[in-house]
Amino acid sequence: MAISWNFDNTQYTEQSFKPIPVGEHRVRIAQAEESTSQAGNQMIKLTLEVSGHNSKIWHNVVFMPDKQQLTNQKLGELFNSFEIQPGNFNLTSWIGKVGAAKVKHEVYNGETSPKVNYFISRDKQANLSAWVEPSNKAELTGQAPQQAAMPVVEANNLPWA
Repeated sequence: MAISWNFDNTQYTEQSFKPIPVGEHRVRIAQAEESTSQAGNQMIKLTLEVSGHNSKIWHNVVFMPDKQQLTNQKLGELFNSFEIQPGNFNLTSWIGKVGAAKVKHEVYNGETSPKVNYFISRDKQANLSAWVEPSNKAELTGQAPQQAAMPVVEANNLPWA
């Protein structure tokens, strides 16, 4: 089958994306899927949206049988940050959950890319700004992105209080 498409160059705009800045950011799970690492270990591939940014961050959680404590520590941090029930591996239930991450920059093949340094525990997220929807339209129109309302929880109604 031959490709049949009439390309219109007037509908093409070159795009460049700046890396997500280093620091603490609210992040939302856009995708979570089971996969296998290069070493053959089970792995969860996460695609994370970042509050107020159109770029995404990809993060892998690798299950390392020879490093069970480290694997459980990383999973615990993820569960805590996103308020996922510990041990819940129903990945579709993770989609849309908002947590927070400390972002660092790494240089690979001469290009800087953002990486998750670690996930921020729920009790340390209070000082972060409310979630801001990424919006290409805001960039095109010059309008500021809309902030989503974050639920207000009374201190005496906290689940652990």
